[in-house]
Amino acid sequence: MADSADSSVTSARPRRRLHLPIAAVLVAGFGSLMLAAVASVLVLGLVSAGRNTFALLSDKADLALAGVELRVRHQLDPAAAMAKFVARLIERGELDPADTGRLADTLRGALAGAPDVTGAAFIAADLTGVRAGRQDGALTVHELNLRGAPDVPAEVFNGADRSTPQWAEPLWSKEARTSFISLFHPVRKDGRYIGQVAVGVSLGDLSRFLSNLYVEQGVNAFVLYDDEHVLAHPSLAVLKFDFSAKTDGPPLPRLDQLQDPALSALRTRGQPAGAMKNRAEGRMVRVGGEDMLFLTRAMTGYGRQEWTVGIAVPAAQMNGEVERLYKTGIIGLGILLVSVAVALLVGRRISRQVGRLAEAADRVRAFDFRNVRDLPDSHLQELSRAANAFNAMVAGLQWFETYVPKALVLRLMHRRDTTAAGLSSEERVVTVLFTDIRGFSRLAEHLGAADTAALLNDHFTQVAACIEAEDGTVDKFIGDSIMAFWGAPDEQADHAARALRAAHAIARAIHADNRERAARGQPPIRVSIGLHSGPVVVGNIGSASRINYTIVGDTVNVTARVEELASRVQGEDEISVLASAATVGAGAGAAPLVSLGPHRLRGRAGTMEVWRLTLPAEEPALG
Repeated sequence: MADSADSSVTSARPRRRLHLPIAAVLVAGFGSLMLAAVASVLVLGLVSAGRNTFALLSDKADLALAGVELRVRHQLDPAAAMAKFVARLIERGELDPADTGRLADTLRGALAGAPDVTGAAFIAADLTGVRAGRQDGALTVHELNLRGAPDVPAEVFNGADRSTPQWAEPLWSKEARTSFISLFHPVRKDGRYIGQVAVGVSLGDLSRFLSNLYVEQGVNAFVLYDDEHVLAHPSLAVLKFDFSAKTDGPPLPRLDQLQDPALSALRTRGQPAGAMKNRAEGRMVRVGGEDMLFLTRAMTGYGRQEWTVGIAVPAAQMNGEVERLYKTGIIGLGILLVSVAVALLVGRRISRQVGRLAEAADRVRAFDFRNVRDLPDSHLQELSRAANAFNAMVAGLQWFETYVPKALVLRLMHRRDTTAAGLSSEERVVTVLFTDIRGFSRLAEHLGAADTAALLNDHFTQVAACIEAEDGTVDKFIGDSIMAFWGAPDEQADHAARALRAAHAIARAIHADNRERAARGQPPIRVSIGLHSGPVVVGNIGSASRINYTIVGDTVNVTARVEELASRVQGEDEISVLASAATVGAGAGAAPLVSLGPHRLRGRAGTMEVWRLTLPAEEPALG
């Protein structure tokens, strides 16, 4: 009994608590808050900036190479189009090759419409024909007779053995005193070989384009025929060569014959440049005390020989962005250390502002950055510095919240199952929406960078507002497109109806915006939208260092195909909205729709019934 009484007295005795000075508590607490907040912003910023920097460097190099290759193809592909056009005229009987007068007029007209093509000819089976070419800025036409002519390409004789066009090896023209790349297109009528159309592109014209590119954009680009010879180079726009007497190898200059010491040294002293090897082959060459980075990629489709397209960039241009990133990291680390030191000093004198600080911290925790009031200034130096530091942190977080999906984060935070298991990937039936600005490249080609960004920002703001008004989730922005979905993370039994209403709201918003653009004399924005409902995998998907809450699955692919179909059937309408039968069935009555019947989607087997959103009579589409 005595032991029991002693036990009761012991349990009833109040537990002693450790009392700490408020200054020490505030120093530790506020200092930790500053460390966590500033360090998280710094780390996230550096990780994002680092990934973006190296991705942009890689994309920049790949884009430059792709641009040069595209322009080279634009220089040569019109020749193939012209040959096919003339061949089809003869095969359909619309052009008689025996009528040399009309044949000459046709070749002259085709040549006039393709300034990148230097010459065109029709060579009959008996090796006679008509040729049109450019000479001293004028178009000339003369008859052709290759019987017994020297240096006739082999493609002239084997035309009857081929059924497809064939690019010939580079040829030297004594008349034009330049090398050509020629295409020979066989012509058959009623199954009988009657000749072939030949077109040629002067390599001098191609080099002049690369010379203009160097003057306008500072890009030193080149095209190599093989390891020894050059097809096009800016210096060839002024250098002249005579290959009339050359008997071995193609009639092209060698690397060491150009006024480009770096390119001449590329084969003998080049070393792999690891920075860009994942996108294009890179080699570093040091010339005259400066490192030059050569980026190259293979180019096929113009004969048996594989060409090489390349650009030369001073390595300092590539290293500048990386050096700036490192400097930013050092400066950011210094700012972090200074911020923590300031927080420790401020905590020693905080008293009356503790309540205000707690309230502001609660709002930060709730992602309510815009409603966080600035902490008032104080006559005490330490309190004044604390208020300024916290206000600066909130300002930084206000910028940061514009780069994360705030609504999605809050919804995930408010879910009951906020553990890692609760946010694991799962299969869910959702409705997906894709939007795309039709003809955006043409719309933006006459706009500056700032105007293009302003156009996209205004458009995305309108579309995202319509999506979020129906509790949809904007998954990502892809160029001039938006991907959104309904039915996750929250269960939404009416996800299809919400998506249809959002699409209708987007159509009305685009319609109203186009009326304002028309009043300002601006062209309308034409938008295509696709919707589809079905099962997807939804959850946290990404790498260990960066995760997105997103959806994946065949439903997403089908939605993208529905949006493509919407753009194909759009015609001249400003808005084209198509929904699959699955979406229409689940959200019947949510928006005015009319069936377009079954359609085949690109890359999909079978057909799918699609429905088109109809606008009210007071909202006519642009014609």
